[in-house]
Amino acid sequence: MQYKTVAGPMVLVTSGKNSEEDAVRQYAAIIEKEAVGGWELDMIQQITVQRKAGCFATLFSRNASVPINCNMLIFKKAD
Repeated sequence: MQYKTVAGPMVLVTSGKNSEEDAVRQYAAIIEKEAVGGWELDMIQQITVQRKAGCFATLFSRNASVPINCNMLIFKKAD
């Protein structure tokens, strides 16, 4: 079995009454794109990434890093 990961959207931008459907479509587009290569979605895992703060934040004694939650899509396919 082979596995690969793809980063999910950091921010889902939606508008209008069907915002939930728009968000689902954005994930569906990623899944469909990977399926063309024979990859099957195995799971979506939330991970936390520590992003280093910029120069100005450091100068003003703010946190040296900022935690950001991301979604990682994990795909698999047979060898």
